[in-house]
Amino acid sequence: GVLFARQRVLSQGMAMDGYGLLLLMPVMMVLAALPSTSVALVVVRSARLGLSQGLWVAAGIVVADLLFAALALWGMSELAQQLGGLFSLVRIAAGLWLIRHRGAALQVEPFAGGSRTVSFLAGLAVTLGDIKAIVFYASLFPLFVDMHSPDAMDLVAVLLITVFSVGGVKAVYALLAQRIPLHRNPGLQQPLS
Repeated sequence: GVLFARQRVLSQGMAMDGYGLLLLMPVMMVLAALPSTSVALVVVRSARLGLSQGLWVAAGIVVADLLFAALALWGMSELAQQLGGLFSLVRIAAGLWLIRHRGAALQVEPFAGGSRTVSFLAGLAVTLGDIKAIVFYASLFPLFVDMHSPDAMDLVAVLLITVFSVGGVKAVYALLAQRIPLHRNPGLQQPLS
């Protein structure tokens, strides 16, 4: 079973078959569940502004992961040739956005209305600048997917796995965080320093 699949990954790379599906989803779920800036963002927005804001952050994270998956499937060398400096420009813009707001997405006061757009863009920006995501899609992701000749079903399967594994984990964080009883601890309602 899993040992055979692991040996196959190490020996030849893996097309999306049953073993690839079996391994890719839990790997992505574990990586999505690891403590990170994106997890903190989902938790804080959900706890302070409600479940919907945490889910909008999760949606931004998922869109960024889908972009990374699509770019990995398209091929990094092909991407570099086709987009040139555009990918670097997007990463720089995301970094500048984060610097400009200096973590303001984690604070309630600048976004007291709970803007869905801000929550979505915060999730997108944090993930586009996330080294963990970049390393995964550039180096580990190709172990699970045949990067040379993926067919349409492989692409759909990978995108669905990305949505359900990453989005599912972040949604669970949002659901759990919105249950944090802020009314019992007024100190939690103060913005982070």
